[in-house]
Amino acid sequence: MKINSKWFLVIIIAVGIFLRLHNGAELFNYNHDQDLAGWVIKDVLINHHLRLIGQLTSTPGVFIGAFFYYLLIPFYLVFRMDPIGGIYLVALIGAFAVWSCFYVFSKMFNEKVGLISALIYALSPYIVFNDREVVPTMPLMLWSIWFFYSLHLILKGDQKKGFLLAAILIAFIWHINLGLVILLPIYVVALILSKKKLDFKVFLLSTAILIVLSAPLIFFEARHGFSQTKAIFLSTTQGQGDILRGTAKAAKIFDVVVKDVTNLIWGYPAGIPNSLAFWLVSAASLVVFLKGKIKKDIFYIMTLWFGITVGFFTLYSKTVSEYYLNSLTIVWVAVSAIILENIIESKKFKYVGYLLLVGFSVLSFYRFFTYHANRQGYVERKEVIAYIKADALSRGFPCVSISYITSPGYNLGYRYFIWLDSLKTKEISTKVPVYSVVFPLSGVDKSDKYFGSLGVINPDYSRYNEKTINESCQGYDFNLTDSMFGYTQ
Repeated sequence: MKINSKWFLVIIIAVGIFLRLHNGAELFNYNHDQDLAGWVIKDVLINHHLRLIGQLTSTPGVFIGAFFYYLLIPFYLVFRMDPIGGIYLVALIGAFAVWSCFYVFSKMFNEKVGLISALIYALSPYIVFNDREVVPTMPLMLWSIWFFYSLHLILKGDQKKGFLLAAILIAFIWHINLGLVILLPIYVVALILSKKKLDFKVFLLSTAILIVLSAPLIFFEARHGFSQTKAIFLSTTQGQGDILRGTAKAAKIFDVVVKDVTNLIWGYPAGIPNSLAFWLVSAASLVVFLKGKIKKDIFYIMTLWFGITVGFFTLYSKTVSEYYLNSLTIVWVAVSAIILENIIESKKFKYVGYLLLVGFSVLSFYRFFTYHANRQGYVERKEVIAYIKADALSRGFPCVSISYITSPGYNLGYRYFIWLDSLKTKEISTKVPVYSVVFPLSGVDKSDKYFGSLGVINPDYSRYNEKTINESCQGYDFNLTDSMFGYTQ
C-alpha cells in the first residue's frame, strides 16, 4: 500500500471517530432500548446473573442475544455505571467498520474503491447516526461488510476462509438481528457460481465452530422448550400487525429503499426529487456492470441480496422501516464507491469524479453540523431525574412517585437513571409526593422546570405530611420491583 493511501485511510478513520463522538452526550439518543441495556448490565454486575439473553425484540417471544451487552460492561465500569460509556464502544465499532470497508473492498475490487467506500462510510450522516445508536443492532452494517467478503471468498474458491468466516457471522446473527437469516441462501448461490465442489471437511469444521459459538442460544432454547424457535415460526405464519398487503406493501418497501439511498448520498436538499439518488446510483451501476467494471458473479450476488431483502419484507406481515433494510446499505456503499472510482479513472471525467467526492464530503459535514437533536435524550433525561432527586432530598422526602404526561412509549427510558441516582420510588398515590415528567411541553399549560424538550411539574407540597410520607415510603422500591417492558430477569 502506498504511504499516501495509508495516511489517507488514517485520516478517514480519525474523522469517522470524531463524527461518532462529537457532542457525544448531547447527541446521545437515549430512550427505552438504552435504558434496558443499563438494566441488563446491572443484572449481570450487581445481581451476578450471567445472562444468555438480552432484551425482548419487537417479535413476541423472541429475545436478542446478550453479546452486545457484555461488550458494554467494561465501558460502564470505566464510567462508574453511567450509560455514557456506551458511546465509546459504538464509536470503536464504527471505526472498525470504516477500516473494514477499506480492507474488504480493496480485496474485492481495488484499493481506490476501498478508500472511497471507507470515506463514504465514515462521512455519510445516515451511517454516522446509525453508528451512534447504542443498541445491539448497531453492528449490523459491520456484519454486512464481512458477510459480503465471505461471499467473495467462496466465489473465488477459498472455501476454508469463506465458510469459517461464515460460521462466525451466522453465530452472531442472533446477537445482532435475526432478520439477517434471510441472506444465508446466498451462500448456496455463491458456491454454485464458484463452480467448485463443496469441501465437506471444511463444511463440517465450520459447522462445528458455528455450534460452539451458538452455545448460548442452544442452551437457552434447550432450557426453555425451544420457545424462541416456536415464536419465530409463529411470526412467519401469523399476522404481525401490518395492514398493508400486495402492491401497497411493495410500494412501501420501495419507498424505504429510496429513502435509504437518498439519506446515504445527500439527504433531502430542497428541489431535488427524493428518488433521484436511487435512480442515478442504479443506472450508473448498471452502466459500470455492462462495461465490465463489476464481475458478473459479484453483480449477481448484489442483485440477489437486494431481491431477497426486498422480496421477503414485501411478503412479511410486519410494518417495515429503514432499520429492516439496513444490510443493503453496504451494497449501496460498494456500488457508489465503484461508480466514483470508475469516473475518477476515466480520462475524460477524472476531475468530475474528484468534484463529486469533495461535494459529498462537504455536504456530509454540512448535514452533520446542522443536525438538530430532539433534546429529550441522555442529557435531558439524566437532568430530569437528578433534579427530582435533589428536590426530594432538599425537602426530606425518603421516596417519591413519578408520573408521565405523555403518549404511550415516551414514558419509558428513565428507570435506569432512577436506579443510578438511588432515587427510591413508590406507586402513584395521594400519600407520596408525585413529580410529573412532561413531553411534549405543549401537553400542559406550564411546567415548574424545563430540560430541553422535557418539563417537570413539582408536587403540591402542601398536600403531604411528613408522617404519612415516611410510613408510605417503607418497604420495597417500586422502581426495582415493577415489571419493565422488554426486560426479563
